[in-house]
Amino acid sequence: MLAEAALQGVSLVFLDGASWDRERGLIAGERWTPAGWTAGRFPLPDLVVIKTAAGDQWGALDGWIRRNRPVIADSGLDKLAFHALLSGSPLMRHAIPTVAIPADAVDATLAAVFREHRNAVVKPADGRRGFGIQFIHNEPGAPGLDGPQDGVWRVQHGQGLFRGALDDAVAHVRSRIAGRLRYRRYLVQRFIRSVAGDGRPADIRVHVQRRADGAWGVTRAYVRLAEAGTFLTNTSQGGYQGPLDGFLLGRRVSGAADLRDRIPALALEVARLVDATKPLPLSELGIDLAVDDDDRLWVIEANALPQSSLHEQARAEHAIGYAIAVARGQAGHARPVGDGGQGGGA
Repeated sequence: MLAEAALQGVSLVFLDGASWDRERGLIAGERWTPAGWTAGRFPLPDLVVIKTAAGDQWGALDGWIRRNRPVIADSGLDKLAFHALLSGSPLMRHAIPTVAIPADAVDATLAAVFREHRNAVVKPADGRRGFGIQFIHNEPGAPGLDGPQDGVWRVQHGQGLFRGALDDAVAHVRSRIAGRLRYRRYLVQRFIRSVAGDGRPADIRVHVQRRADGAWGVTRAYVRLAEAGTFLTNTSQGGYQGPLDGFLLGRRVSGAADLRDRIPALALEVARLVDATKPLPLSELGIDLAVDDDDRLWVIEANALPQSSLHEQARAEHAIGYAIAVARGQAGHARPVGDGGQGGGA
């Protein structure tokens, strides 16, 4: 980011929202200089990109910033809100069947969805990086524990594995989420079989960003592969990243080449859909897609703060370019009317 800012002729200040001199209108932060990092208190720059909220006084500080400067504040929707948005849009055919788990009907809800789809996923609506996800699979060919028609049910979470009858599988899943349902929402959805040519679970991440002209574009599209024996493709959970073309060629499915065009097109449609719900401009999203055995694309989720460890330079180029455009009022977003705040460098 620092290198790209220098290339595009702007200065970055990294501000600490937990330390604010309200009377003087200054925020603690650090700025890079040829001599190294310089700490100090700075006036508001020409544009503020908000990444996290910090400190008890954040509400007042946030309001002051938004009244005085253009702001980019990347924020997503939780998985249930995103599903509702997708299901009510022209993209509804790409929405994975999903049900919220009510705290007063956990067993009935889980059992009904497990029976309907035979393969399901349970996850927190606000989860990130693959934490808290449980995969449920029916083994119809195994000796039945609660009737020949049901077979054995397998529940996998991280490295843990449970096998048993349907009622036992439901009870096992409930035991892992019941306490948390008091303060967070969970969902259960159909499991989409999305695999690479070698059979490993795989999904597709499309990192999309706003350009200097305000339009959405694809920064990088790549496949994420799970560790052998697991379903989680997140790199934080041991997954791998790979080139998208290799994944598509390895599938050897008739018509799979068409996916090369459909994947970025769908990701950009999702980005525009989510962006339309936001009062402040979004700058980037990580769109996760699954592709089933029939080459049908399913939208898993849209992440507001996607990781970019292997394409930081490309990300920085568009992030800085879009920030400059918003600061200058050239990206379709109006500049706020100030209330006396002090200006600074962008």
